[in-house]
Amino acid sequence: MIQHYEYKIRKKKLPLTGRQTPRAARDAEELSGTVHGFRASDLEERFAKALDLKDIEYYFRFALGERGMPGWRELDFLVVFFGYHPIEVEDITFIHRGKTSEDAWKDAQVMEALKEYQPFPVVHITNDDLYDQDAANATVRRLFG
Repeated sequence: MIQHYEYKIRKKKLPLTGRQTPRAARDAEELSGTVHGFRASDLEERFAKALDLKDIEYYFRFALGERGMPGWRELDFLVVFFGYHPIEVEDITFIHRGKTSEDAWKDAQVMEALKEYQPFPVVHITNDDLYDQDAANATVRRLFG
């Protein structure tokens, strides 16, 4: 009599990681997609809400030069807090090669356009600093006390 061999497959017990007790989901973040009437990304809107919570004055999408003219630039935020703070909000999930030299050139143009106001250096805020509203609030506290 011929017997067939049956392979025994052992189930590996995976180690438990993280929390073992269930947690309640956070409330869904309500984002309108606009700041001061301009279209805004989720990162820009979170940063604007954090500035509003601290009651800090700012200009959103501040135009440097005449809109539509050659050489004009648009600054994401110009924060007025004991001086002028130019802020660029950047989503760094996808960056082209050579972007840093382009950013340095743009920063130099921003500083030249705002030189009469004697601004602070341009601050680049990434999506790592603005991934949720709590992180955005912490970033504003770090930058402006």
